[in-house]
Amino acid sequence: MEQEVRLQKAEHLYMYSCSHNFGKGMSRAWGINSFRLIEKAMDPDESAYLTFIGLHRFHSMSAHQRNFAYAFTNKRILMAQTRSFWRTRMESVPLNAILNLSFDNDASIGVVKIMLANDTICVGMAQDSVDALSKKLAELLPLIQEYAHQLSAEEN
Repeated sequence: MEQEVRLQKAEHLYMYSCSHNFGKGMSRAWGINSFRLIEKAMDPDESAYLTFIGLHRFHSMSAHQRNFAYAFTNKRILMAQTRSFWRTRMESVPLNAILNLSFDNDASIGVVKIMLANDTICVGMAQDSVDALSKKLAELLPLIQEYAHQLSAEEN
């Protein structure tokens, strides 16, 4: 595994997603603004090691909540979206609440599934982006599990 990435600034979060083919969003400005929400939500001791952009709560090409920026940090997954008229949306899931990560593929779109006890967050992405992301998540799985274990230990 390559050296762990520690990202905190919105521009770096966005560039990581773009340079690894994990999604670009509607525009560079949208991406940076959405990742800025994530930057502001991170604790001082928190950093991201994986970022991507996809269609939030994806059910079909006509049923989703549009593009969101996502960041796996050493504590949680942060999900953020900027919208028109300065509206924003933000969600956060602690790493130790994730039960499973899976990927579904069909001919045109891939879906990342983040499974929780009472919810599943589905993220729609271009097929090549899902393929790249699934490889990276498989590589990072031991790190994600280590961080989740640390969170559980801190809670006890």
